[in-house]
This record gives sequence, C-alpha cells and structure tokens, in this order.
Amino acid sequence: MSKEFISCLIHVVIGTSRQKNFLTAEIRSQLSTYLTAVAKSKGTSLVALGGTENHIHFLLAIPAKLSIESAIIPLKLSSTTWLRQNFEPLRSFSWSDGFAAYSISRSQLDSTLLYIQNQEQYHWRKSFREEYTEFLDFHHLPYKESSLFDEE
Repeated sequence: MSKEFISCLIHVVIGTSRQKNFLTAEIRSQLSTYLTAVAKSKGTSLVALGGTENHIHFLLAIPAKLSIESAIIPLKLSSTTWLRQNFEPLRSFSWSDGFAAYSISRSQLDSTLLYIQNQEQYHWRKSFREEYTEFLDFHHLPYKESSLFDEE
C-alpha cells in the first residue's frame, strides 16, 4: 500500500470547574460554532457537540499525526478565553483540569452522535458524576473517586 488511511474518532467529555452550571443552551450553541472553527484551524474536525450546564461532550475526528491530548488541550484553552471574553457572567470561567476521551468505531458512530445530541434528556435521569464514573468503569480506566472531581 502506498498511503495511510486512518479513521480516528474520539468522544471527549469535559466538565466545568467545580461542576458549576455555567453553560446555558445558548452558550453551548455558540460554543459549538466556535469550537468547530478552532478545531478546523488545528487540523481536526468537530463532528458534534452536546452537553448540559456543567459539562460538554464532543466527537472529534483527529489526524494520525496529532496525539489526543494535543488535539483537545488547544480547544480547552482557546474556549476558556473565548467564553470569558464573550459572556459577562463567565469572566472567571474555567474547565476542570482533566478530561476523558474514548475511541469510537464507525459501528458506534450513530449511537454516539445520538448520545451526544441528547445530553439534556439523558441527564434528567443521571448526574454528570454518575455518567462520568460509568464511562470510566465501562472503559476499565482506573481512578480514585476522591480525586476525580475538583471540589470547592
């Protein structure tokens, strides 16, 4: 074969610092537009974004030459600045320190998109903490419950 063909879809979950309810539906909508442009400028593609007031999920297609961390960190950093500059109530906004990222196969694409797009309805039944730990458990990722979330 003379060329590489790579499909790398990553489901990313990022919470707000201290799980504060900063992200209204309107802010998330504008954030999606903003992050789509930033992702494109960084050589990635934001496929979908959804969330609730205290966290977001997004699906990111990344090229082989970028690490997952080097694709996500610029999105977190630039969106922090953008949110602070464009929304008066968010002057002190920050994301939580970490993030979670899970690889997605093409066979999981439709269900993942549906899951991301229906975050508000999903969280009528389950808290962000419950959802986050369930994902970590499902993917067999070790963690300490006491240090999982930044607290006040």
